[in-house]
Amino acid sequence: IGDMLRCLPPKYRQALELTDLQGLSQAELADRLHISVSGVKSRVQRARERLKEALLDCCHFEFDRYGRVIDYYANCPECASEYPPRDCGDESD
Repeated sequence: IGDMLRCLPPKYRQALELTDLQGLSQAELADRLHISVSGVKSRVQRARERLKEALLDCCHFEFDRYGRVIDYYANCPECASEYPPRDCGDESD
């Protein structure tokens, strides 16, 4: 997940790192970035969606009845055998 997170555009990566990983509230992030709370909420939601898309492109997930991941496997040979992870390419936004 860390490699996929690093492939997100900087504004989305920053939003997820500060809120989801470091525990900053969205209101605190809004103050720090000098943008509205609704702007931060949108940014975090878009970042989560982009990360989800990257995960689903890379892997197939199986969930239990509670929605918890119980198994996964790579969708493509490149994802399964790639180490270190592939370059993110030119991600701009």
